[in-house]
Amino acid sequence: MSHVLIAGASRGIGLGLTQAYLARGDHVTAIARHPQAATGLNALQTQYPTHLHTIACDLNDPNAGTIIVRALSHKTLERVILNASVSGPEDQAASHLAPADITDVFLTNAVAPLRLAQTLRPLVPRGGVLAFTSSILGSVELGLSPELGLYGASKAALNSLIRKWATEQGDALDIHLLALHPGWVRTDMGGPNATLSVEESVSGLVRVIEQAAGTTGCDFFDHQGQRLPW
Repeated sequence: MSHVLIAGASRGIGLGLTQAYLARGDHVTAIARHPQAATGLNALQTQYPTHLHTIACDLNDPNAGTIIVRALSHKTLERVILNASVSGPEDQAASHLAPADITDVFLTNAVAPLRLAQTLRPLVPRGGVLAFTSSILGSVELGLSPELGLYGASKAALNSLIRKWATEQGDALDIHLLALHPGWVRTDMGGPNATLSVEESVSGLVRVIEQAAGTTGCDFFDHQGQRLPW
């Protein structure tokens, strides 16, 4: 039985991961901006009253990590999954982007997750896993979608920050850092024409995360366990 923290758990992949880990018998701390208004989380709370704990927190708040650590009372976290992200404006041509759009996407998708991970890192024991929801669009080699250039650039920035952080830890890195591409999933972000259901994506993501448990490193995988080029 593990203690799993999932950020961005109110819907979509985050909610699916919450449900999957609860079904395994794990304890889950679910982070959402407004958990009491999240229908799916409330249903899971009723189903798993002793195994699900929620924390209300805006992950873009510079103090988010401190708020979460205090709420956890310094409990250990065998798994941390940082899932929240935004797709950004519909028109992502560089010439059309407003400064506020750029700031919001890069803060939410790259800076805030890394900042939170660094604060939570002392709670993750040796052999634990700290995973980030990235995207194949964040691969500099593969992510060539012209429609989502800003989103892809933010995920490339996330990947770069993860790798830099792993390098900075050096021999002290005794956990596994993962950047994960969930696939094209039928969520509010992915749309109704996406190729994967939430359940299919989540099943693969959990398998990849659990296979990384007990090992160390910094890797970029898709939901099927295929290694992706940074």
